[in-house]
Amino acid sequence: MVWTVIALGLYRCSAQLSDTDEGITGETKEKDEKIQMISEEDDGKIAIKENVPEIPFDENVRILLMNQGYRGIYHTELHIVCSEGLTVTHNGEITEYAPDSELVLRAGGFEEGQMICIAGKNQGRIQIINIGRNSPAHYRGKLECYFEAGGIVVVNELLVEEYLYGVVPSEMPSAYPDEALKAQAVSARTYTYFHKKTYAYPEWEAHMDDSTSFQVYMNCEETQSGVNAVDATKNQVLSYEGELVESFYYSTSGGYNGGAHVWNDTASAADAYLIETGEEIYASNNEEGEWAYQQYIDHGNEQDVEFHEAWYRWNYDKSFEGSAIKVFLQKLYDLSQSQPDTVRIRSQYLPSDQLPNEDAIKDIRILNRRKSGMAAGIMIETEHFRVSVMSQHAIRQALCRAQDVVTKNDGGSYIMGDILPSAYFYIEKIFDNNEEKGDNLKQVIIHGAGFGHGCGMSQNGAKNLADRGLTAAQILAYYYNGSIKDIRELNK
Repeated sequence: MVWTVIALGLYRCSAQLSDTDEGITGETKEKDEKIQMISEEDDGKIAIKENVPEIPFDENVRILLMNQGYRGIYHTELHIVCSEGLTVTHNGEITEYAPDSELVLRAGGFEEGQMICIAGKNQGRIQIINIGRNSPAHYRGKLECYFEAGGIVVVNELLVEEYLYGVVPSEMPSAYPDEALKAQAVSARTYTYFHKKTYAYPEWEAHMDDSTSFQVYMNCEETQSGVNAVDATKNQVLSYEGELVESFYYSTSGGYNGGAHVWNDTASAADAYLIETGEEIYASNNEEGEWAYQQYIDHGNEQDVEFHEAWYRWNYDKSFEGSAIKVFLQKLYDLSQSQPDTVRIRSQYLPSDQLPNEDAIKDIRILNRRKSGMAAGIMIETEHFRVSVMSQHAIRQALCRAQDVVTKNDGGSYIMGDILPSAYFYIEKIFDNNEEKGDNLKQVIIHGAGFGHGCGMSQNGAKNLADRGLTAAQILAYYYNGSIKDIRELNK
């Protein structure tokens, strides 16, 4: 049973449920029964917390702003303006800039270790003209600019609620239904407060940065629908057994969620708030299980929440001809050096650095899956080497080639960066049948599902659940075990 505690009011639950086909996988029936349970929960079982007292609590967050293209933390030059004018503080001295006048900071402009603090007059928002985001980046709060040997490090300090104004539209399209946006706001706020426990960049006391390593912030301008979602859920966070959780979310589920095992195969009871769904046969690691998962990928399930989404299914044709072999093997070797715990190279005769000199790929196979269908381990074989890759993230890195094209469910094309859309896939193999060299892989077709790591809330799933009539509280209960509480209550 999911107990929903909301300090700022009770979400009442209502849902129109479609009929399910028990003969397909049984999973949809399980999901819709869960929605039915949430929607029929009687009011006597829902605790309502009223008149939560105001208590002293740190509501600020510090975000390190990455440079153009999110390539790194150091800026070489900053062009800063504010329509209200700027106040710049350095070594106790205050300098004021007129409205719309431009402040230019260059690496090396101050001694190493110096910091200047920039604030907009009259709480005006500060624009960094040349930071290179998808839309003009106007920052609330203040900017601290640290002059270091590598360049300028910029930290934006502001209220959590105002930070979320810049996160929600950057992480979820603002045209999505209001209840989906509110679910996103609660999840993003929870993630924020969880990461406020520590500093990701202790040298500058920054809790997170503004990239996909944490939550994307101010890549898109604030929108009214995003602001409304944040305001409507003010201070609400997710908790499990009275503790704040790390509320992961991702773009699109391919039908099943991986739960905490996406990150760690030995997830503990404390991770039970992250729900794993799927079919046990997929995790049987035998031909029957592999065939069952292939059938699910090929045919899908019309009752899946994201069935009509572009990323519900995708295909990637990967060649192993010519220079593509060396590029692939070199990447595997590089990954083994940077991630030795997850990418391991073995050979009876040769040192691992000789792997890129192999002239053919003999096989790529799935070693093991989770019941969600997620590939948790793969094996790549050449004539003299075996390479095991044992995490979903490393698998996605290993099998991807930047700038290669993926074909989505709707026929659209996607040019990859440095990671495969997801680790929910099966591999179709095409061999060259060379009589002299034996059977070598000429090509593989990766038939995949979903976009993202698969842990926590599917954002496109949230959109579709909202379209069905579910509230934000129901959407969150669908993806997470736990309660919604006021952050101040959790920090008494």
